[in-house]
Amino acid sequence: MVNTIGSTLDPYFTRLITSLMVIERAPLQRVTTQRDEITVKRGAYGDINGYLRELQGLAKKLTSSAPDYALATARSATVAAVTTGTNVVSATAGSSAQAGTYQINVSTLATQHVVRSNQQATAEQALGLAGTLRLGGAATRSVTNAVTASTPISGFAVSALEAGQTELGDSTYNVETRQDGATWQFRLVNAEGKAVSLRQADGSAYTTSWQTAPTAAGAFDTGRGLTLNFSGAPTQAQNWQTGAASVQYHAQGAAITVAAGDSLNNIASAINSATYADGNGLSASVVDRQLVLTARHTGATYSVRALDESGTVLSTLGVLTGSAFAYQTDGLNAVFNVNGISVSRSQNTGLDDVITGVTLNLAADAEGRSAKLTISADSTAGRSAVDAFVSKFNSVQTYLQVKTQINSETTGEVTTYKRGTLARDSIFSDLRTELFSRFMTPVTNTGQYQSLRSIGLVIDDKLQASVADPALLEAALKDHPADAALLLDQVMGDFGSYLNRFTQATTGFLDQAVGTLASEIEQANTDITNLNSRLTTKEANLYQQFSEVQSQLLLLSYTQQQWSAIYNAYG
Repeated sequence: MVNTIGSTLDPYFTRLITSLMVIERAPLQRVTTQRDEITVKRGAYGDINGYLRELQGLAKKLTSSAPDYALATARSATVAAVTTGTNVVSATAGSSAQAGTYQINVSTLATQHVVRSNQQATAEQALGLAGTLRLGGAATRSVTNAVTASTPISGFAVSALEAGQTELGDSTYNVETRQDGATWQFRLVNAEGKAVSLRQADGSAYTTSWQTAPTAAGAFDTGRGLTLNFSGAPTQAQNWQTGAASVQYHAQGAAITVAAGDSLNNIASAINSATYADGNGLSASVVDRQLVLTARHTGATYSVRALDESGTVLSTLGVLTGSAFAYQTDGLNAVFNVNGISVSRSQNTGLDDVITGVTLNLAADAEGRSAKLTISADSTAGRSAVDAFVSKFNSVQTYLQVKTQINSETTGEVTTYKRGTLARDSIFSDLRTELFSRFMTPVTNTGQYQSLRSIGLVIDDKLQASVADPALLEAALKDHPADAALLLDQVMGDFGSYLNRFTQATTGFLDQAVGTLASEIEQANTDITNLNSRLTTKEANLYQQFSEVQSQLLLLSYTQQQWSAIYNAYG
């Protein structure tokens, strides 16, 4: 500290004050040391809490009650093309896919419907044509061929689109119904059985999911151009293939206005900028001075629809002859067979309704070729989860060993001992033992695996867990998943329950201990602040006291000198 008194104090006194303050600071040093030790201990407790929660989380992933259960049935899909160098098909398999082999033979790929005009003199210059085209639908939306007998639907009608919504495309739509508990539900599906998005009854959002059916007669506006008229609540389940109410919906096409100054390129650009009903879209291009219109979707059911609503633009260009297309290439469905069963779909990719749990994607080179698809069990996720648990188990044990051990060091004939941060906390030594015990102790169940050792997991001579027999573990996960799951449910569930007493938020040992240590650190910091304040005052008082002593000594020295002078004068 800066002390103005100290600057005039004799060095003898300043050294004496320094020595006295060393003694006075001893309690401060003790409190500071205790505070630092508690801080280190709290950090170790926090580290252990993090380690144990991670270990507990990895154990939970290996129990069947976990939402992210790592041993959930998984499948892998592999494809072998008959013709070398070809792709034919790719596939992904979900957990519901059945293991097996599927022979796939592709006859045709799905293609788009294409129409074109006559060749024009120019693509860039004005054509001198004027009128309105109606593309991708009819002049007005309408419904035909309604089937409502023995259904909760009394009829169908058209309605306006809700702002921001796309109109339903041309298709046959079916109102499916089902009972969920005591509640009847409905949804709308197209001709391929795919659910379409509808406005929810409360108008809050749109959904493709089942929703509660009206309980009384009335109109239900889908918001997408179609209204369903309910006669009352459904009384039986009906699907699109058996008994559901159905209707053929005809969408309204997009109106394209053509002016005399427009070129072929202008017309194509306007067509591409228009908004079309769902599935009725088309795109336009100009190829060799010909206007080409192409359906945006593949398949026989998705075709280009076009008419001259006013004027004769399409007829003059040669797109239409009367009401028919002059030049067209029909859209085709993909046709293939799976293990001898013939399948037809309007698209080549995303085929998730052919083989349960499997999504197929026909390749561009598939036509006229064959491939073998194999669906098999996939233990990759399960094996990764087991490896992660073993790795974290070892990390926890290594950390606990370092923090609880006592190390000795000998220099000459002197041996010193250094305790780990948690060497005095026997609870953590017991924790190590309990974790080892739970890893190695057999269990009793109805399956063929009674211990982690039986699926290849062991504790070695260096107290490290490992997958000593990978082949045994792979066999358990792939060939006997139910038995492996039964074992891991017991062992990992036991790990989770035991660790919970340490990791439980608020009430767990570690959270409570960390809270207690935090309070001790806070109290120590308060004590340190108070001690520093008292030491500052003590040091100031010492300087003041010794300054006064020094003043008295100087006064006595002056007095002595005066008496000596007087004595000498009379001497």
